[in-house]
This record gives sequence, structure tokens and C-alpha cells, in this order.
Amino acid sequence: MTNAAQTGLPAGLVMILRGETARWRDLGLMREEFFTVCDREELRGLLFRRMAVLDAGDWPQEIRDELAQSAREETVREMLRREEIAAVLAALAAAGAQAIVLKGTALAYSVYDNPIARPRLDTDLLIAAAHRDAARMTLERRGYMSPPYCDTLFSQFQMEKMDAFGIRHVVDVHWKISTQAVFADVLTYDEMMSRAVPLAALGPAAVGPSAIDTLLLACIHPVMHHQNAERILWTYDTHLLASSLTREDFRAFARLARQKKIAAVCALQLRRAQSRFGTAVPADVLHELSSMADEPSAAYLASHRTWRHELASSVGALPRAGDRLTLLRGVLLPSPAYMLGLYGLEGKPQGPWLLPALYVHRNIRGAWKILTGKK
Repeated sequence: MTNAAQTGLPAGLVMILRGETARWRDLGLMREEFFTVCDREELRGLLFRRMAVLDAGDWPQEIRDELAQSAREETVREMLRREEIAAVLAALAAAGAQAIVLKGTALAYSVYDNPIARPRLDTDLLIAAAHRDAARMTLERRGYMSPPYCDTLFSQFQMEKMDAFGIRHVVDVHWKISTQAVFADVLTYDEMMSRAVPLAALGPAAVGPSAIDTLLLACIHPVMHHQNAERILWTYDTHLLASSLTREDFRAFARLARQKKIAAVCALQLRRAQSRFGTAVPADVLHELSSMADEPSAAYLASHRTWRHELASSVGALPRAGDRLTLLRGVLLPSPAYMLGLYGLEGKPQGPWLLPALYVHRNIRGAWKILTGKK
């Protein structure tokens, strides 16, 4: 049986995600508590889809009705998002900047039976570094604008717009898969594009990573960006992806993970999926991955890892002193445009005069968060 305490979910909800029937009275939750958990873990759509094929048993009608209403509303929003994503991908391809759809959006339109079951806040795209300007101009022509960001530091930029129906569309454009130097070049645009597969539902210009590349990204995502946090939705992503692989696919996945020196990280995520959802992972593959504990990326599996550990790892992974200094300068002294946007002073005449004080305030506040364990 799944260790539900480790997931932060009542055992009955985990059972439903596993495809098993759970009685409402066994959850031990009031209505408000149930939806609080659903919203915290972003599970409304997924639970609705699972319950549609399971015996609802003693579940109150008002609970089922609210899940159904949420699903209807999300379906409408998803139709608008899908149309916009398809148009963006077509425009980028026409501009010579074909993108690879990553993360939640790629998962929603590949391994999930309905995209509303895989919520996400934005659409992540990977492009070739040489196409950054073309991608930005293409999005601007479609009405997108940039919030404050620091692309020289993070190898990405974000743009967003609000459509006529009040739906906010956010696109994160990356030219490296991670902001962490240890993981940044684990998979490059060129090698992922060489194995990319169509995402037909998002239009003829839409492609996503291969199943093996997608699983590799799903395994390293919690580690490289979220201090190895476990979220049930991310573990479920891993479960669905791993469940789609053949034995030969698993062998290829293990070879790639070893080659990229992320085998131990991948082993952890596969073990989590196996523990939570009974994911079928060949024992020899899991053993092979688990034996590679001396990789640099394995340091990211340490407990109580914080932002300062991430920064230290990124600085240490950079091969040249100049690159390390550039990263540190970007952290401590980001661009004036970033600072003015961060403090809401962009375009205001007093903004440039206040920059010294803004830098001091930002760094003191950041240092305090580090010292108090909040960062």
C-alpha cells in the first residue's frame, strides 16, 4: 500500500490516482478540507477524470457536481489556451525559431488522457539560443509583453498577455533546460529536436521531447529547480511516462541517464513513482541507476538543501572563472531594467536615482532570508 503520509494526501485520494475505488467516508475529510487538498495539489481535473471511470460509491453528489463544474470551466479555458499555443508555435516556426514544447503542456497532450487533468501555469518552450531575438519579436507581434526578468542570468525569458476572454497566457522561452549549471546542458536543443515527436493536438508545428527525454526531464525537474521537493502531480507524471516505456526503452533510458550523469537522481524519482503508484520499473534498471551515487548531480539529493546550496553548486559547475564571476554578478547586481521592474519603478523618472538604494535593499533582504532559512 502507498505510504500516503509521505505524499501529504489522504490514502483514499492516492488510491483513486492508482485507479482503485475509495469510499468517501474513509477519506475522513469535510467538503472544505477535500477541496483545499485538491487545490493545493492541483488535482481537481485529474480526480474528476479518474472518478469518471471508477465507482463513485458513497461520494456526495455535491462533491461530484463541483468537480464536474470545475472540469467544464477548465475545459473552456484549455480550448482557448490550446488555440493560442498552436498559433504561437506556428508563428515561431514561420520565423525560423521552431520550439520544442516542454514540461506540463507536453505532458498534458501526450501521456494524459485529457489535458485538463494536467494543470500548469505557463507553457515552457525550448528554442535554439541563436533564435532568442526572433522568438521575442514573434511573441511581441502577438501582443505578448515581458514582466521583470534577467535573461543573461537564467538563459530564459518570460512573456505574457491577456486575451479578449480574460485568459492569461504565459510563455517561458528557454534555450537551456535549467538555470542550474549542473543540469543546463544535460539535454540540448539539437539532441532533443533530433528525437522529437509530434504533438498533433497543438497543430502541425508542435513537437515535444521523445518519451525517454520527457521522462528524464520529469525525473530531474524536482531536483534541479525545487530542492528535491515531492509533489504528487510530478510523481504521477513520472508514473505515466515510465508506464509507457517498453523494456528496451528502459534500457535506453538507463544508458542516457548514466551518460548524462544523472542516474541517481532518476532512480529516486522512479522509486517514488513505484512506491506511490506501483509503477512497473525493471529491477535491473533500477539497480543500475541506483548504483551511480558518485555523480555531481547526486549532491542535489541531500536533505535540507536550500537556495545557497543551489548557487554554490551552479558556481562550482562552471568551468571558467569568468563564467563564475558573471553568475555571481548577475545574482548580486542584476540589470537596472530588472531592478526597476521588480520594484515597480520602470519608466518612472525617480527610478534611476533610487537604484543604489534598491540594490542595497534587495541584497539585505536576500541575506536575511538566507540567514533565517526562508531561502
